[in-house]
Amino acid sequence: MTAPADLESMAGLLAAWGFRPGTTISRAEQGTNNQTFLLRQGSLRFVLRVSQTLSVAQVGAEHRILRRLRQAGLPFQVPEPVTALSGDTVIETAAGPATVCRWIPGVRPDFTGQTVLERFGRAAGLLGEAMLGVPPEDGLGDWRGDPLLAHRAVPHVGVLCRQLRAAGISAERAARLDAVARRVGQEWSAGGGALPTQVIHGDLAAWNVLVDEDTGEVSGLLDFEFAGVGFLVQEVMAALFYSGALETRDWQLRTAAFLRGYTSIRPLDAAEADALPRLLLARAVGSVLWRAGLWLNGKAQLGEVLDRIRKLEDTTSWLDANGGKLRSLAAAGGHG
Repeated sequence: MTAPADLESMAGLLAAWGFRPGTTISRAEQGTNNQTFLLRQGSLRFVLRVSQTLSVAQVGAEHRILRRLRQAGLPFQVPEPVTALSGDTVIETAAGPATVCRWIPGVRPDFTGQTVLERFGRAAGLLGEAMLGVPPEDGLGDWRGDPLLAHRAVPHVGVLCRQLRAAGISAERAARLDAVARRVGQEWSAGGGALPTQVIHGDLAAWNVLVDEDTGEVSGLLDFEFAGVGFLVQEVMAALFYSGALETRDWQLRTAAFLRGYTSIRPLDAAEADALPRLLLARAVGSVLWRAGLWLNGKAQLGEVLDRIRKLEDTTSWLDANGGKLRSLAAAGGHG
């Protein structure tokens, strides 16, 4: 199958799903882990995704998780893979495994308001409850591992820092990355108590959320390509990290709103609340190393790595000033 990055070469791929000639194709906003296209056939709309990081077997596992979630009675939608004429929901192409899902209506949320954050928190809690029954073997990975090993192309942070310096990153910035990574490695090795574990979404970020344009209610949660075994509180950490809730002067009000929504479904225990700052820093380091691995493999730009280093620096400074307050808020479930 030809690589679908060339829109004109996609006719054979679309035919595999039975799409008629005349189906309109347009690129969606380019993702960093996949190529996404919007398809329209008459009044029907679909999303074609070509993964650049998953195998066919992994996409199949993702689809089993989605099938289970669609039967869980959630008040919002998750992607619904469409079966191709072959009877499969994933087809291998030269560019990666391809899937087609039905389009989910909704818009990207504006997380500047407390109401939408509380609704997002509740949706995250409901998703966690629905995923409790997913067998660990259906997970696409394990998010409990050493964050310093986030990408196989980055076996040692010190070596990466030298590579980044050679590519033009300043010595001071590379040294800060190395120091924070060492700190994360030490904290991760020390642990922090047993945390509830299950299959989680793995990337519960703002860009994977849709809300109803009229009501503001969560209408869909997307992109389960990182679903794997992890600490349940990692979902809370990722949502806060990527929603921008921690990045404003009123961060305590916004974080409390998300936590109220989440804990209305599933309260955090003491160990989870205590682990949040550590997990936030680990996520920030892991984000740098993952993007750096893609860069080393020619699948990302150096500027993308630099953006994540800046985010890590901001997160480190923020946690040094506010980590204790975050623990207290989490322990109180956003109340008080």
